[in-house]
Amino acid sequence: MSYRISDTYDGVDQAMRLLRRSMKGMPERYRYMKHYDELRRAVAVLLILLEEATPWMEETDKAKQATTTAQKMLAAVR
Repeated sequence: MSYRISDTYDGVDQAMRLLRRSMKGMPERYRYMKHYDELRRAVAVLLILLEEATPWMEETDKAKQATTTAQKMLAAVR
C-alpha cells in the first residue's frame, strides 16, 4: 500500500514541478499567479494529509491481509 501512496506523492510532486517550469515561460504570467498560488497551497495540504494517512492505510492493509489469511485457515479446517 505504501508504494502506491509514495507513487501518488511523487506523481503530484512531478506535476507541480512541471507546472512551475511552464509558468516561468508563460507571457503575462502575473495574471495567473493568484490561481497558481492557491493551487500550490491546496496541493501542499493534500500532500500533508496523504503523508499523515499513510501509516493508517498500511495498518488497514495489514488487517485485511490478516483477515483473509484467517478466513482461509478457517475454511481449511471445515
